[in-house]
Amino acid sequence: MEEIEKINEENTTETCEKKKKCNCNLCRWIVDGVLAVAVIVLYILYFCCPKTTHHTPSQNVVSTEPRSGEIIYINIDSVNANYELVDILTKDIEAEMSKQEAVFQNRQSALERKYNQFQQNYQSGVLTQIQIENAQQQLMQESENLKADYERVMGDLEARQAAALKQIADSVIIATKRINAERNASFIFSYQYGGQLLDADPSKDITNELLDILNEPFKSKKK
Repeated sequence: MEEIEKINEENTTETCEKKKKCNCNLCRWIVDGVLAVAVIVLYILYFCCPKTTHHTPSQNVVSTEPRSGEIIYINIDSVNANYELVDILTKDIEAEMSKQEAVFQNRQSALERKYNQFQQNYQSGVLTQIQIENAQQQLMQESENLKADYERVMGDLEARQAAALKQIADSVIIATKRINAERNASFIFSYQYGGQLLDADPSKDITNELLDILNEPFKSKKK
């Protein structure tokens, strides 16, 4: 009986931990989504600006394509708010998260009902010793399976989130690269509320041009 009580305590604790983990994962993913787009500028500075040929100590190569000296920037908050792919991927993952939360809550509730029924049967003395041992083993196995399935599903969702963030980052890099092919800017910065850049020349903001390129495929689909 002590083993069964232990299972109940573990299930109750795991339920609370799972709910917290679901909520923490969801909040962390949303924050990570914003941060991931914010750090895109680090990639942009490398991939999008005209490159100076790198050289080793045995080489002394000077870039044959001088930069214009222009500094331009993108508003990361606007990209997050207006890039349709961000909205699509975020809603998709949030919907799947809600679905899985419901699935595991139902499974947890079913396991608790089985435990409560077993406890009633045990206390009423209608079970043989073999039936008690079999029920204990079954409850423990179902509890372990539930935990393993939860970890697997959460791992899959985290992998999907990582792939989504990479897809967004890659698309922004490609679009910015197209813009800078004509601008030939020396530096491309990000502009984000609460960030280090407190003010900037609006004429150097390429966010709208970037969003036009990013959202172009989605406009054609709406038609």
